[in-house]
Amino acid sequence: MNYREKQYEEIFEAMLQDSLEKGLISHADEFESYIKNKQDISNYYVMDKSVIAEMFARIYKALTSIYESQKIEYAEGVDLDNIGKILGLPRPPASSAECEVLFTLRGNVDSDVEIPSGVIVATAKGIEYETVEDIYIPSGGSQATVLARAVVPGVRSKIIENSISRIISDVEYSFNVTNPKSSTGGAEAYSDDEYRYFLMNWTKIKIKGSSEAFEYYFANFQGIDSYRVIPNWDGTGTIKCIIDPGTSEQLNRAYNDLQNIVTQADDDITMFSPINKYIDIYAIVNVDIDLINPYSSVEKDNIKSKIISAIKTFIDGGYRRNGEWYPGLYLGEDFIPHKLAVFLDYEIPELKNIEFNYPEDYVRILDEECGVSNEITIEMI
Repeated sequence: MNYREKQYEEIFEAMLQDSLEKGLISHADEFESYIKNKQDISNYYVMDKSVIAEMFARIYKALTSIYESQKIEYAEGVDLDNIGKILGLPRPPASSAECEVLFTLRGNVDSDVEIPSGVIVATAKGIEYETVEDIYIPSGGSQATVLARAVVPGVRSKIIENSISRIISDVEYSFNVTNPKSSTGGAEAYSDDEYRYFLMNWTKIKIKGSSEAFEYYFANFQGIDSYRVIPNWDGTGTIKCIIDPGTSEQLNRAYNDLQNIVTQADDDITMFSPINKYIDIYAIVNVDIDLINPYSSVEKDNIKSKIISAIKTFIDGGYRRNGEWYPGLYLGEDFIPHKLAVFLDYEIPELKNIEFNYPEDYVRILDEECGVSNEITIEMI
């Protein structure tokens, strides 16, 4: 079917040309002015043709929408979702961020403490997380760390370390709660173009063991920032899978799912969490270039703190100056000082110049490694 949408101008001109050939209008000299000035046409016959042409143009738009709704290349929104339902590939939904929450008992308890999963904890700003593991503290113990998942999926529920501070649910015991590390995962639902990529490759996704099958599975996985799949890492049929951060719950969940729905029956999967690649930084910073009145020592200390915080955000992830979440370095992503300098230039308006004494060159991060900030030294001049 060779369908092509026609616009108002093309339809109207064809009508006028037809009328000219049939002697209904006398000449074609004013065609261009008729088309350009459809809101001010003095000839009633031509004006009627203009109205009809406008109506047909709207009908064409509706036909185009119907025509494109059945094609992966052009469909959008609900139409694309309907194609996905037919192919058995739903759009990857918004995923929830996850973090480990540390529960510390207030006071001594002489018996075992057992609390089922489902405890709601929250930050001071009201971002809620729900535990997905049971809390168990043996008699004489005082702490337990369990995995918790954001109640509301998406990027806005991501939190930095030590954000969780209170328990919303009614529990039998009294606890102090916090999250020692930032949350991981948490993303919006896939856009049309991102989803379209999967639908265009649906036949490959349906083949067990294909790279596309792994890619689609992890697009629907909760709580991770990135992953790596390394085939034949220890001989034919072996698969090494690294997920970040790779908590025990995530590793077990991924292993079971991959064995059941993604890989070939005889594939040998080994799951790993990433190896931390600690990154030390020593930089010399100048903020007084071109200033008539240099910053005071107190102001420089404040700028220094902001620079250190921004460096940690660039490496480990966190919220930027504009309030948007920055993911930090992904699994296997090299640390490049130049990219950090560009990042700091936006985040720290006072920054005029920065020189990295260490590292002088990029830091190579292997596929199974993830960059983590370590000692950060900033010298202000």
